[in-house]
Amino acid sequence: MALGKLGGQTRVSDRAFEALYMAIMQGDLEAGRRLQVRELAESLGTSMMPVREALNRLEEFGLVETSPYRGAVVKTFTQDELLEIYSVRTVLESEAVKAGIAHVDEQCVEALNVQLQHIRTALEAKDSAGFLDAEEALLSCVFELSGNSTLMGFIRTLWARSRYYKMVGVKDIFEKDNVALLVDEATQFVAGATAKDEQMTLDALLVSLQRAEDGIQAEFRRN
Repeated sequence: MALGKLGGQTRVSDRAFEALYMAIMQGDLEAGRRLQVRELAESLGTSMMPVREALNRLEEFGLVETSPYRGAVVKTFTQDELLEIYSVRTVLESEAVKAGIAHVDEQCVEALNVQLQHIRTALEAKDSAGFLDAEEALLSCVFELSGNSTLMGFIRTLWARSRYYKMVGVKDIFEKDNVALLVDEATQFVAGATAKDEQMTLDALLVSLQRAEDGIQAEFRRN
């Protein structure tokens, strides 16, 4: 398990939460993985109480679920639940583009191009987590210009909940040697945002979301 000893001056439960959250985001703790408090506490070098608190917060966040017989596990989503998430993402992220696109400036364009390069680098290295980090940072360049922190909070929560399945989808694209598709999607989004072209930016976003939905359905058909 890729968990290291906790350090720093913030509350131990906060650091435990951050460590477990990042392990889920990076795919080190995969969907369906049992989260045994004692094992996690030993890995993190802390007592069990902060780990219990962290797991409670992760459950509230929608990343962990508990059952009477299995205890805590990394939440597994059904196909319908994931498609619901993507349906809501489409609505919220489209609104974020519409609200943010008029405020794109030189600083934003520079940040977009930096993240586009990070995307290319991650894809060349077949780094799924690195790609998703860069993709979310790229989208945030425009979304955050909406000035709506509540909207961004909901979007980030949905990103987190679907992260494991996004990673599965990216790995599938790697296996099919189709990374050019992901580069093209990101490039079109950057081009639209740079031109402050709302429709072009929305089209790039919607193509990406639809491709992800299709991937989810294909993955569940295989399983």
